[in-house]
Amino acid sequence: MSLPRVVRRPGRVPGGGWLAGLLVAWGLLAGCAAPLPEADTSPSAEAAFEARNDQLAALDSWRLVARLGLTSGDEYWSAQLNWRVQEGRHVLDLSGPMGRGGGRLTLSDRGRALLVTRSGERFEARDPDALVAQVLGESIPVSGMIYWVRGLLHPEATYQLDIDADGRPLEILQSGWAIGYTEFEEVDGVQMPVAMVLEREGVELRARIGRWQLGGEAR
Repeated sequence: MSLPRVVRRPGRVPGGGWLAGLLVAWGLLAGCAAPLPEADTSPSAEAAFEARNDQLAALDSWRLVARLGLTSGDEYWSAQLNWRVQEGRHVLDLSGPMGRGGGRLTLSDRGRALLVTRSGERFEARDPDALVAQVLGESIPVSGMIYWVRGLLHPEATYQLDIDADGRPLEILQSGWAIGYTEFEEVDGVQMPVAMVLEREGVELRARIGRWQLGGEAR
């Protein structure tokens, strides 16, 4: 992937919208962490970023377990997420405190999306973005989250990006979202995000990822 010059961005992007339910699965509890290094625009940093992308793109199976939450205006919502990917098929189990709320979102290897809520409601669409538009009545790029949670760029959207000297993303601006990465840990030789913040105007999502599994059977 050809990487343009890294750009630092002074502000946030407008947006908004209600993301509880599915989309919050990409959201909260980034604890206190030491500041990440400054952005690096050197060719070696860009090469490290591309090498990390290639390594993760080669894996068709992975799993994460996370604590989640959403702040939107005066509202706050929290949940737990178990996200499993096996040969391109995504299964996201989302549950609230004491198992209440949430449901299961399944994305086929062809992109078709099915949501089954804990109350038994079923929603289906040709892709996750269309599903959210169907359920929520507005267009939100859920497909981008599949990449952002791993610290990758959505390959079909324009972007601005900050990376550090080791090629780790510090901030991604894409599809109307600002995604900030505040903590990483090494998993099987790859630096993976474990704390991140996603922001649009009026909406803040945070994620604390407690477990990553790369490759193998994501159970």
